[in-house]
Amino acid sequence: MMKRHVYLVDHSAYSDLQERLASAQGDAVAECAVLRELCAVNRINAMAAVTSAEHGWLGASFSIAEILTVLYFDVLSACSPDDPEREYVVLGKGHAAAMQYAALAGLGRFPVQDLCLYKQPHGPQAHTDISTPGIEINSGSLGQALSKCCGLALGGARRVFCVLGDGELQEGQNFEALQTIAHRDRRNVATIVDRNGLQSDSAVSDIKGIHDLEGVLQGFGFDVRCIDGNSVEHVRSCLTSLHQAHRPVAIIADTNKGAGVSFMSARTAPRRSYAWHGGIPSPAEYRAALRELRNSIRHTGVLQGIEAFLARDAGVAGGPVPTPSGAPTCVSTGTAFGAHLCDLAAAGTDVVALDADLEKPCRLAEFAQRFPDQFIEMGISEQDMVSCAGGLALRGRLPIVNTYAAFLRRALEQIYVNATERTRIVYAGHYAGLCYTTDGKTHQCTGDIGMMRTIPGMHVLYPAFPEEVPEMLAWYMHEVPRDPLYIRLHRTPAPDIRPAGTLRFRHGHGVRVRVRDSQTAVLTCGPHTTASCARAIDQLNAPCDLYAVPTLRFLDAEFARELLDRHDTFAVVEENSAAGGLFDEVCAVFAHVAEQDPGRQRPRVVRRAVDGLTFSTRDPDGLYCHFGLDADSLRVWLTELLCC
Repeated sequence: MMKRHVYLVDHSAYSDLQERLASAQGDAVAECAVLRELCAVNRINAMAAVTSAEHGWLGASFSIAEILTVLYFDVLSACSPDDPEREYVVLGKGHAAAMQYAALAGLGRFPVQDLCLYKQPHGPQAHTDISTPGIEINSGSLGQALSKCCGLALGGARRVFCVLGDGELQEGQNFEALQTIAHRDRRNVATIVDRNGLQSDSAVSDIKGIHDLEGVLQGFGFDVRCIDGNSVEHVRSCLTSLHQAHRPVAIIADTNKGAGVSFMSARTAPRRSYAWHGGIPSPAEYRAALRELRNSIRHTGVLQGIEAFLARDAGVAGGPVPTPSGAPTCVSTGTAFGAHLCDLAAAGTDVVALDADLEKPCRLAEFAQRFPDQFIEMGISEQDMVSCAGGLALRGRLPIVNTYAAFLRRALEQIYVNATERTRIVYAGHYAGLCYTTDGKTHQCTGDIGMMRTIPGMHVLYPAFPEEVPEMLAWYMHEVPRDPLYIRLHRTPAPDIRPAGTLRFRHGHGVRVRVRDSQTAVLTCGPHTTASCARAIDQLNAPCDLYAVPTLRFLDAEFARELLDRHDTFAVVEENSAAGGLFDEVCAVFAHVAEQDPGRQRPRVVRRAVDGLTFSTRDPDGLYCHFGLDADSLRVWLTELLCC
């Protein structure tokens, strides 16, 4: 895979357009004409960022081009980014980050060329992140921004503009924030809802729509203003009149997702069919989009640049994007989980799969279409989903709760309350660990295991091999009459590392992956660290035994004794936070064995885990290398350990 060649509008063109805008002051028609050019330029640069990364969200970015362009280039006062009197622009819909980055680069907050570092460790992150100059909060995990904007306003911010998605309104925290803003009369918060009618690849109305959004917001006490959000004139007229409001204002901006490019633009679509939520244009589509956007531009230099780009061959440029070391030859544990749910339903098992608008990423599309009566789409509302699952469990059903591991954090209290009822619920934490490299710290999760281990009665399983998934669910369904299960799943397949003997899941025990009859044993969990540890051990001159330990809660004392009888040194390697994971479970069970056998020699136990915040990277091995969990780093670490 090669890095895509893209066209960028440079900062000098932005400066020219801003000068034209200033010189047109007082002539509304001329000002709007320049703003429309700036919208087209911002779309071009946002498209360059996403296309260069070969990952991102053009539909969400394009729908708010007019809103952000008018805000940044016309409405906001020209304050320094560090001025406490500055006005704030915050995206709740963090998927539209590329458009905000394009506008900020155009204003000179950072070099325009850095847009081509989108989703790289030292470039603009996947979702809006304060590591990028001009970004005020970290977003991406939906539903939190409006509350944060209220806090900014209560903290003395002069004005705060918060842009939400209409699908994002499914997160209930938004309505808590709306009540606070209205109750405290925060007229310095402007709530802007980008009502483009689509979320992910489906219509909002097909997932969980609000029948009368205007009436709902009015009921909270807002001055509600509905505008054409893709009209510069409408957006500008509305935003420049906010100072006249006598109560907090909520703006409903009706837009098209993917607005500005005809083949991306839509307000509705059949279920699961909108292609440009996360779609990346092919070279031909990129050039077609560039031609359309060119039609809104008068700037000579930009037009000449576009023509020169289009005149060249639509080839590729740049170095190759790194690929994982060791090509995967098997499916991911997440894919195996989705396939097995179909098998369970086909066999007549009374499972109910619940989803939070992540049907395709959680590999539930086949299940949803084959077994619609056993599938519940809850929309972007994790707390509601978890508590709903609790009700299903009380009726004797077996709910399977599906979302990214990162998003289960917001439903921890609901998970706890469900557990107090001693019902059976499977919580599937998809896209866990470090293999989901692209989307940054709000979507990556390394603390979920420790979180789930605090829930009374919760079983925690972490398969290293896709073949373990059916056996784990069979064990849970037949051996656990009460209490919940958390199963940690990966998006990306790992290189196919086979265990030394027969692969069989046995709760409380580990799978011996490498047998070297050594005094030193490596204990790990999950597909990617198991593969990395196996490769590291295969390359070592000195031997280590390797165990993949899928049980991270209620590890069996019998297994611990077997380990202690064979080995005296243990290296725990885990793709989890340094607190609350496999290391803690191993130490706890070793301590339990020591209490029962005080004369046993204490083992040496060391660990390597994830210590610190994650980040976006397009390098599949990037996060593993950063935290020293790739095969080469582990080989060096184990060599040093064996020499001690």
